[in-house]
Amino acid sequence: MNRYQTLIRAALILYWVLLFTATHIPLKKGTLPPGTDVPLHFIAYAGLSFLLTWWLSLKWDKLTLKRLLIVFVGVSLFGVVDELLQGIPVLHREPSVKDWVADTLGALIGISLFLLVHKPCQRLRQRLQKNDETP
Repeated sequence: MNRYQTLIRAALILYWVLLFTATHIPLKKGTLPPGTDVPLHFIAYAGLSFLLTWWLSLKWDKLTLKRLLIVFVGVSLFGVVDELLQGIPVLHREPSVKDWVADTLGALIGISLFLLVHKPCQRLRQRLQKNDETP
């Protein structure tokens, strides 16, 4: 694994841990401004699916529709688990179907955004690999 792959994997792991932690920290009422919870879920899961697709694109020889659907369904299912875990009484959080829908739509947008920037990312990776090879 080269430096580029290691960087993307580390970013994905850190992001996923931070996302999981942030969605399970007990919050006092009024901590988040009203109306920001759903958009935050959307943005967070778009970032997660973007990073996951990016990392997997380095592992897979080709990004097929089937593989992209696997990422989409996987991130959406993670959103379900995330919401269900928020129902644990000691967390003082509330599971929400709206949040899960935002998670799922965010996953779709994150994958779509990755597909838009995939070629420039490949060029960046090739440049970094070239730099790794030079002494």
